Amino acid sequence: MIRPAILLALLLALALPFWPQKPPAQAAPVRDELLRIESRVHYDVRPALGPPHITWQVELLNNDPETQARDAGLVFFYQNFSLPVLRGASAVQASGPGGVALPVAVDQTGAGPLTLATITFDRELYFGDRYSFTLSYDLVEIRSETLLVTEAYVYLPAIVIGDPAAVIIETPAGEDWDVSIDPIDCVAAGSAGEFQCSASDDVQVAALIEVSRPGALESMERSIGLQDAIVELTVFHFPGEESWGTRILQLAIGGLPLLETLFGQPYPGPALLTVSERGRQQIAGYEGTFGCQEGIGCAIGISPVAHEFVTLHEFAHLWTQVFAKRWIAEGLAEFMSRKAAIILPVEIPEQATPPPGIELALDDWGSPSYLIQASDEERAREDTGYRESRRLFEALEAEIGLGAIQAANAAAAELSQGIDSERYLDILEDTSGAVLDGLFLERVFPASYAPTLEQRRRVRAQLDGAEDAAEAAGLQLPTLVGLLVDDWDFAEASELLDAAEPANEAYRVAGDRVGEPRGFWTRLGLLGQNPEARLENSGDSFQDGDFELARERARSAEAMIEDAGRTAQIRALIAGAVLIGLLLILSVVVWRARWRGAAA
Repeated sequence: MIRPAILLALLLALALPFWPQKPPAQAAPVRDELLRIESRVHYDVRPALGPPHITWQVELLNNDPETQARDAGLVFFYQNFSLPVLRGASAVQASGPGGVALPVAVDQTGAGPLTLATITFDRELYFGDRYSFTLSYDLVEIRSETLLVTEAYVYLPAIVIGDPAAVIIETPAGEDWDVSIDPIDCVAAGSAGEFQCSASDDVQVAALIEVSRPGALESMERSIGLQDAIVELTVFHFPGEESWGTRILQLAIGGLPLLETLFGQPYPGPALLTVSERGRQQIAGYEGTFGCQEGIGCAIGISPVAHEFVTLHEFAHLWTQVFAKRWIAEGLAEFMSRKAAIILPVEIPEQATPPPGIELALDDWGSPSYLIQASDEERAREDTGYRESRRLFEALEAEIGLGAIQAANAAAAELSQGIDSERYLDILEDTSGAVLDGLFLERVFPASYAPTLEQRRRVRAQLDGAEDAAEAAGLQLPTLVGLLVDDWDFAEASELLDAAEPANEAYRVAGDRVGEPRGFWTRLGLLGQNPEARLENSGDSFQDGDFELARERARSAEAMIEDAGRTAQIRALIAGAVLIGLLLILSVVVWRARWRGAAA
């Protein structure tokens, strides 16, 4: 009796998170080592020579004791075997010992990147028997989220089973081609493109293969009108990918105006924008990249196998260029593009979930990494940064509302480039009126920032009070104080504010005295003096930040008023004395004149 062929539960074994495919319904559990598998798989991925060609060389050893050969009774044996192949396999052929052709059937049902090819042996396989066979197939013009084959671009996983198993990957050489081979489950061995694997019946991905020819790109163009601008968009795509380019144009036509509304500010980017299909080698292993050059325009690179939501995310970066911190730019782009995706609609892919235990203060999330051949820790850090920055903006929306975030976007745009975490916190609080330093300490800044944030709150409250007091007195604080607070130089700002308080008080008191009604004696005492001018000089010194001089001048103006009465009395006494003296002199002169007349 034929023993059923072992059907591999292959998709359960896949480690790649972007293939959440269930095993085929007919897959059955595999008994450990009942059929030992050794394999050698060759992936010939040289598009200039034809479609990718995959060749399996497999040797089986039957260790199943229930399949012992018997002369009588119920007899079990193996007569077929199922191998995992990439979906879309064509020109599938199998041969057994001596090159004999073997029947092979490919399961075309289901979905996902893998399916099963069942090879039927030319003889029964009993306990202790060995059997070798070869399976080969081509991949021609295939597109899915995880598998893409065109004449100028190929992206596919090099899958394998067996223990031991060897994988050989052959790719084109030369400057015309960009090649990326990213190891996943297996260990590099020997020459470049060779891997050793050991997983027995489990399907492993030895590596992800990407081959592209950037020079083959074709283009299509479109003008897109926005509120105050027209964007000239050029989309570059690989040959045969016209539908991809058309979809990018459609996303731009619907997405750019929508993002403009969601961000709450007119399009700030350049008139020229390009979107290009790029191999992972060119975009550092990411699904999409964004960059701008002054006087040239902005360029977006998109992996051909990236979800279309990625393009929407990269479009959102046209509004995030003012931010110096990565978490702000990426968090806003993800937050706003998700809102746009719901409206358009565009499917939002599930974001990768990093492993537990990764701690990341968003302010410490550095520059993009080179993800090709990155470590698990580096990838987990990236996933954490993207997820947590988005979650922070969701928390901000719940706390202050979308309108306040939009107002902060507009305020940041007016300040131009270089908005960091500290400045963004200031902008958000200024536009919303909310206190957000606790949220930022929890998610953005490291714990060591707590004293700084406490000092910030104290100094900002001190600044608000000083500004109110100065306005009430008719003064204006020096611009330097606000700049120091904006730059988070709270120690120097606090010193200036401490010095400003007595100067302000002196000016206020002097202003009250100078503005009082003046009697005769006060006016008399102020002849030749100008307390208003002295008070104005005090205000000038205050605005210049010379608070000591401002206080001295204010007190001088006040002293003029206080001393005016006594000065008037002194002046009156002096004037009286002078008058009496003049009268005495005049009397003497008159007396002598009369005396001389009498003598004559």
